Amino acid sequence: MGRGGGWAHAIASVFALLSGALAHASPWTRDPGHFFISNRAAYLVARGEPVFPDGAPQRFNRYDDDLYFEFGLTRSTMIGGKIVYGTSTYFDGLTTSTASGFSEIQGFAERQIWRNGRDAFAMSLVASVPARFDAGPRADLQREGADVELRALYGRNLAASPFKIYMTAEIGYRRRFGSASDQIRGDVLIGARPTHRLLVLAEVFSTKAVAAPAPGGLDYDVIKLQPSLVWQASRRLSVQAGFTHEAAGRNLLLGDAWFLGLWTSF
Repeated sequence: MGRGGGWAHAIASVFALLSGALAHASPWTRDPGHFFISNRAAYLVARGEPVFPDGAPQRFNRYDDDLYFEFGLTRSTMIGGKIVYGTSTYFDGLTTSTASGFSEIQGFAERQIWRNGRDAFAMSLVASVPARFDAGPRADLQREGADVELRALYGRNLAASPFKIYMTAEIGYRRRFGSASDQIRGDVLIGARPTHRLLVLAEVFSTKAVAAPAPGGLDYDVIKLQPSLVWQASRRLSVQAGFTHEAAGRNLLLGDAWFLGLWTSF
């Protein structure tokens, strides 16, 4: 294999691993017939101002189990999906309520437009179906109607010395067919690989409402910061541990989450 082909294979392998960290597709598609599966458990804690005069502050806790997969159809096309099931507990200052259910069910198809030894670009079409889950004060977990999102994905190798550094960036427009506001959603990831087995990841996720919702519809903005570490335990198994901080938002009870995930490919 030539030098350029070796770089392309190495970078594709790393981005295949990074795609699990994003919990959605990367611009490096899966090889034909290959699966990637990740399962992540997360625990979120959010607090807010009292709802009632002289009452206790609001508290919202949620445990999520997130199952995500990708499958390569051709060298430049893959499909995938995600299912998130969780249990929420909300204290409004007087009473506590608990609910469980699916908060996200989606599928996607991705087409890679170009790919070389240094960077790649792809387009993805994502469809989400209603989960019908009432999650208290968390507007991002309350879903109604179907969503369709078109995303552009770009990835690049930034440095090879003294260790490898990588970047992916995504931008998408989500059309929401219920009463909720449409959204522009952007993600950026920086990954450094200081050793053969260790990845250090820093991610930023942004969701911005771009149209007025129908009466009673959901309308919120949020920016999330997410550092994590990924340990490649074996050729096919990796473990991710990290933290998500909701740094800013509008119409959303902000919180922090801790998560642990397992990735496998075959």
